Amino acid sequence: MKFSIILLSICIQFTYSVSVRESDHITTSEFGNNISAKWQMTDNFTPSSLLVANKEFEVMRRTINNLSVELQILEDKYEKEKTAPVMFYAVIRNKAFTYNVDATIVFETAIVNEGGHYNNYDGVFIAPEKGTYIFSWTVTSSGTHFMFSELVVENNVITGTGEQHSSSGHASASMTSLCKMKKGDHAWIRTTGYSAGHYLYSNNDYPQSGFLGLLMFAE
Repeated sequence: MKFSIILLSICIQFTYSVSVRESDHITTSEFGNNISAKWQMTDNFTPSSLLVANKEFEVMRRTINNLSVELQILEDKYEKEKTAPVMFYAVIRNKAFTYNVDATIVFETAIVNEGGHYNNYDGVFIAPEKGTYIFSWTVTSSGTHFMFSELVVENNVITGTGEQHSSSGHASASMTSLCKMKKGDHAWIRTTGYSAGHYLYSNNDYPQSGFLGLLMFAE
């Protein structure tokens, strides 16, 4: 019986020893003295006090087990989120229309959208975590029209591209860029303030205007 009591005391002492030793710098000798003191205290234990101690130990054991399970669940969830791919590719199909200045270009057909972080209804990508992202896009115009566009992150222009055609047929302009984003930052493609009348062309069978993004490195 005395051995069981000591084992209980050691388990309780061990549960708190790490935090105690870190905060109070308890030495190995002091730790041993604590165990010895608990051994001597067992001489004064009564059956009722032993029953209480056993119940307290069982509650502590269950609490530790529950916390261990919850911790494992959180760790698994964290690892899954960290390793989940973040990428999208969306195009514009069968449309030819004119934009005003500083107008968001909505690439409405999502071909790939891992994680669902690109909104094909408003054309905006929201970063799920802090890191380095790569974006690339292509815009196409036709005839004597023009199309100038830019990549915007949180209302900051990162880079831009465009084309101004002077003959029949179609012409495209593309750009690729790396940029840092914080969790919750927004990124989208919009027309520049060059002039009203940005003309975009794309075809249903052969989409000629698209937008893609990819998380390169998470921080």
